[in-house]
Amino acid sequence: MLSFLLLSSNSCAPGGDIVDELDGGYFFRDEGGTIKDILCNNANGGEVPATVTGYGSNELFIVASQVPKLPPDPLYDRVHYYSNGGSATYYWIIDIRGDSVRGPLSREDHQEGRSLLRIPDDLVIEELN
Repeated sequence: MLSFLLLSSNSCAPGGDIVDELDGGYFFRDEGGTIKDILCNNANGGEVPATVTGYGSNELFIVASQVPKLPPDPLYDRVHYYSNGGSATYYWIIDIRGDSVRGPLSREDHQEGRSLLRIPDDLVIEELN
C-alpha cells in the first residue's frame, strides 16, 4: 500500500482543479487564483507560466496570452524577462512538433511569429472566464 501511495504521489499526471489535455503531451492547468498555466508531460516540452489568460490549440501549435504572475513561482523551468512590466499582456507560441516555445512576445512579435510559422488564422486565442 505504501508503495502505491508513493508511486501515485510522484506520477507525472497533472493534478489540480481543471485540466484541459492538449496535443503533444501539453495541458492547460487551472489551480484557481493566479495559477493558470500550460505545461508538458514530456521532459523536452516547454511551458507557459502563470497567469494564462487565454489559449487555443490544434495538432501543431498552441497559442496563448498571459499576464505574468510576479514574482514568478519557483516551480517553472525558466525565468522570463517581461520587457513591458508585470501588468502587460504577453503572447506565446508553442510549436508542438519541435517542442519549441516562443515567448513572452509582444502582440506584434506574436503576429510575426504566426506568419513565419504559417499558423492558420482560424487558430485563435480563446479568452478564459
